[in-house]
Amino acid sequence: MNAYCSDRVARGWRGVAVGIVVLTVGCLWQGGDVAWGQRPSTDRHVRELARYLDGVKIAAPIVCRQLAVYPILVDNVPLLRGRWLTLDGAVARGVLAVSEKGGGSVPVVWVENRSRDEYVFLMTGEVIAGGMQTRTVRNDIVLAPGQKTDLDVFCVEAHRWSGANGFSGGKIMLPQSIQGELRKGADQHKVWSEVARNNASLHAENATGSLELALKAAPVRDKLDEVRRKIVPEIPRGTTGFIFLAHSRAMGLELFGSEDLAREMLPKLLDSYAVDYVVLKGGPAGPPAGTDNREAIDFFERVCRSGSDRSRTPGSGSGLRTREGGLLGDGVSLEGVVVHYGVQVGQRVVPQPEPRPQPPIIYPRHQR
Repeated sequence: MNAYCSDRVARGWRGVAVGIVVLTVGCLWQGGDVAWGQRPSTDRHVRELARYLDGVKIAAPIVCRQLAVYPILVDNVPLLRGRWLTLDGAVARGVLAVSEKGGGSVPVVWVENRSRDEYVFLMTGEVIAGGMQTRTVRNDIVLAPGQKTDLDVFCVEAHRWSGANGFSGGKIMLPQSIQGELRKGADQHKVWSEVARNNASLHAENATGSLELALKAAPVRDKLDEVRRKIVPEIPRGTTGFIFLAHSRAMGLELFGSEDLAREMLPKLLDSYAVDYVVLKGGPAGPPAGTDNREAIDFFERVCRSGSDRSRTPGSGSGLRTREGGLLGDGVSLEGVVVHYGVQVGQRVVPQPEPRPQPPIIYPRHQR
């Protein structure tokens, strides 16, 4: 493809016009300025991911407080065919059955796709509620029509072991700070510790140590909903991925195999970043101070240079994995098409909550 620059306008999911910053092979259009440069080679990535990265265009950011989301669009990239469902949608329709295995085992549950013609995608960090205790999905997995298998999970509710056999969709996702620990190889005790830290930081501790209850607590939910209302309607049509910046620092990238999957997963992804970088770290409303599009571009180019390998997946297709260049990434592909690939910075960033205001002290009085 020859290098070219173009000024494009895309319509948002609700018809809102959004300006596009286009990163193509060889140049970047950015508000009328052109910065020439060669797109980094992607030849260290597995074939389907390299092809996806080669077709990426990055749109101008949508901002809420200190969180900026850069939509990703693609040219000449194979996308998923057929009918696809997400975890929450498939469970709600009765297509996906999730249950305890046997009498219950903390690190594994049983999943079955009961559809005859629909694929189901489960993403790392998604939460399934109910069962003997609430769990989170360890690795991306694709279930083909009729497929059933064990699913590796972590518990995110330390102080409960009772209840029903079945699970429902939790409609939430692990905060990014905890997902980073999973990608570094955290064990169950580390996950419990991280959930306890998160709940305490949110001032949302509860009797069973449930991450789900903490993230659905009214004060937390109100702030997360504000981020959703601001960002989701502004995402342009054709978006298949996102780059996330918080406080002007690149934090992660998520790529999907279709616009529908990206749209379905975005609200929970926003929550997972906003918990750490809006609710906890806070910051004033409006554009992030000093936001520079170059930060998003540099991060994308870093991903291009990093490389990836194939990994195990319990479902259909092939796992994808990145553990180099200071990046932690995982995903899954099916028949040579990327279903999902997510990557985040390896450096641990745990926002510290603002201290609770203290009441005025009336005794003892300070001596003059």
